[in-house]
Amino acid sequence: MDQSKPSSHLHQGHRSRLRERFAIAGLESFADHEVLELILSYARPRIDTNQLAHRLLNTFGSLSAVLHAEKEELCKVSGIGEISASLLLLFAPVAHRLFAQQNEETFLSTSTQAAKYISSLLFGRKTECLYLICLDTSYRVLHKCIVMEGSVDSVPVSAREIAAIALRHNASRLILAHNHPGGNVLPSRQDIAVTQELVQTLSRLEIQLSDHIIVCGQKYYSFADKRSHINTLFTHSLDSAADSSSGVAYASEAESSET
Repeated sequence: MDQSKPSSHLHQGHRSRLRERFAIAGLESFADHEVLELILSYARPRIDTNQLAHRLLNTFGSLSAVLHAEKEELCKVSGIGEISASLLLLFAPVAHRLFAQQNEETFLSTSTQAAKYISSLLFGRKTECLYLICLDTSYRVLHKCIVMEGSVDSVPVSAREIAAIALRHNASRLILAHNHPGGNVLPSRQDIAVTQELVQTLSRLEIQLSDHIIVCGQKYYSFADKRSHINTLFTHSLDSAADSSSGVAYASEAESSET
């Protein structure tokens, strides 16, 4: 009977140390399993959450995968009930909302800025997802939305629908973005063809496609950065559209190319 008490006190002491570390320095020094331990300690205060945290990581592979898992899948892990699963699934949507609120006045005038912004939007998604970001003439974000979602390796794209959204929000410029969950950040032939079609469609409306960004994990591919690497037909399309300011480029890049 008494053997359970030292174990209980040991776990309680460990939880207290985790919470104290977080209160002093945040999560910077925490390993992924310690982050899960800390979260689960509030849902399961009487058990050793260290083992439970490792069980989750072994099942799903990463902290991101745990926090983006389906509730039913989480509940299949021994020790995870509905309350624990619900608590874990709160964090990703709260983080997305916080990021959106902090970036209400966001300016995306370079591919680096755009890629960082877009990576947060596409974080954790397991299938291809197409985002459209509408900008004004100063590259301020006017509107962002998911246009389409597809399978793990494809997403259907409608140039007409994208143009309609741009007009609805009075956008002067657009950034198109999607993810490649399969692990290859390079554009497919379909990606290049879609970008070419959009340049042509938007140029008739005097709207510039500033960039098409592909995100894959921590990597990204920017069409604006890699214009010279695209096939001759596509490059010719960009050059022919340059007079109407609808090539895939940011203002600073367009200006530097003219000097």
